[in-house]
Amino acid sequence: MQRPRNLRRKAYIAKTLAKHGFGILVIQLGLGRLVPFHWGIMGHPRRKEPYSAAEHLRMAFEELGATFIKLGQILSTRPDLLPEEYIQELSKLQDKIPPCPFGEIKKQIENELGEKIESIFLEFEETPIASASIGQVHRAVLKDGRKVAVKVQKPGIEKQIREDLEIIGEIVEQVSGRVEIARQIDISSFYDEFSYIIRGELDYIREARNAETFRENFKEDGDVYIPQVYWEFTTRKVLTMEYVKGIKIDDIEELRRRGYSLKNIARKGVDIFMRMIFRDGFFHGDPHPGNFFVRDDGSIALLDFGMVGVIDKVTRLNLLQLINGVVKRDSSLMMDALLDLGVVGFTGKEYLLKKELEILFSYYTSLSIKEIKISEVINEIFRLSYKYNIKLPSDLFLLMKTIAMAEGLGSKLDPNFRVIDVMGPYVDKYRKLVISPSFIKDEIERNMFLLIKSLIESVERLRRMVKRIETGKLEVSIKYEGETRFIEDLRRDLNRLSISILTLGFMIASSLIISAYKPELVKEEFVIYFVSALTLLFFITVILKIWRSGG
Repeated sequence: MQRPRNLRRKAYIAKTLAKHGFGILVIQLGLGRLVPFHWGIMGHPRRKEPYSAAEHLRMAFEELGATFIKLGQILSTRPDLLPEEYIQELSKLQDKIPPCPFGEIKKQIENELGEKIESIFLEFEETPIASASIGQVHRAVLKDGRKVAVKVQKPGIEKQIREDLEIIGEIVEQVSGRVEIARQIDISSFYDEFSYIIRGELDYIREARNAETFRENFKEDGDVYIPQVYWEFTTRKVLTMEYVKGIKIDDIEELRRRGYSLKNIARKGVDIFMRMIFRDGFFHGDPHPGNFFVRDDGSIALLDFGMVGVIDKVTRLNLLQLINGVVKRDSSLMMDALLDLGVVGFTGKEYLLKKELEILFSYYTSLSIKEIKISEVINEIFRLSYKYNIKLPSDLFLLMKTIAMAEGLGSKLDPNFRVIDVMGPYVDKYRKLVISPSFIKDEIERNMFLLIKSLIESVERLRRMVKRIETGKLEVSIKYEGETRFIEDLRRDLNRLSISILTLGFMIASSLIISAYKPELVKEEFVIYFVSALTLLFFITVILKIWRSGG
């Protein structure tokens, strides 16, 4: 018999979730103001007002560490899975964790790079300039005088994350086939996606490659700066990049003191993302202010390339069509784009969803361009996605969230900023590109190649299928999954009816047999008790058989 795995960690997760789960239960029962420990005695900061259910979930994730912080951050980008209050609360999750002792970090660097730290660096600051759940960043100077930022994965964190993923995977496996809501949101697919993302963040080689891709994409853009990766000092657990000096983009007072135009910085910062999305189809997935720095020459430097998104040409076209519909205040264009993006799915309530979208778009078409905020349009689409259980591709959600965050960043610098003003030129440029002969020619050639390939493959597949039919080896399997609950209820009702009929028949038959063969030896009371006992025994036997068969 195998010993249960990860027992200590499982116990800690269960304890933490139970603690905050009880807090959530108290709220749902309306007792939040009556239970003192709910206000903070359980370990989180005390306050007069009781914590909300969403706050309890955020605090539980913070207590459970790196894996669950990342889980919460990714869930905060999925408004198709959670209500708005949870999205807002999980967006507050801070990836700021106390740093590891320098001795452990030094040992990690030397194990990874295969040399003593003094042999590689002329200087190395022991106090990190940033510390997150997975890694921490130190300033250093290479032997040749180049200033660098060294990102080091915390010792033991990979083992903990893999352990947590195994535990979460077990939970997902248990609930995915048994709990209806888990099937509806396709929890298994979400777990696979989350596992892929966090395993990727454990691999600094992948982050370094992302940085190199951005550096190549923006090599001709003087207003954008991507730090250089020093590959000779980079491994899966150590990332060495050029150190970038600048002012954090949301440090408004310092930017003003230095004489920068906040309006220009806002437009420039958001324009960088428009180029990523509509020009390159490869974009930074975490545009919070801490990843943007304004350099002395006015260019904007980007940092932290662990989370990125990729969108294809068709998605870009549909997104541009949606924006074009907003610009032109054409609800038909907007609706058609959303249909192609997959916002309207097979929910059973397509008519109601379309009506709500039409009402929403009619509101925006009545506004002037200056009054429209793309982030508000996106948030409304997110709200309807959750309401009607629409599941969109994760990269599309990340894209829309990124656009909304970029507009929020621009608005913080310039209250009159609207991302739609920056998008306008890209809409015009891409529209001209789409109708250009070279674009049409390239797409026709590409599609013809795919069509010819499909035809060739289809002929071979058809030949194999005909051969299997001729030899009698073709098997057809039909799986019906619709109306499952109705069928289960019908089967249960039929079983109950069968039990009733069989029990009644047994009672009548028993009575007739006893009365017919030994009427003079049997008292009336005995007949009643005996028949009742036999009937009860028969009833229990039938119930057990039905229960064992799953009915």
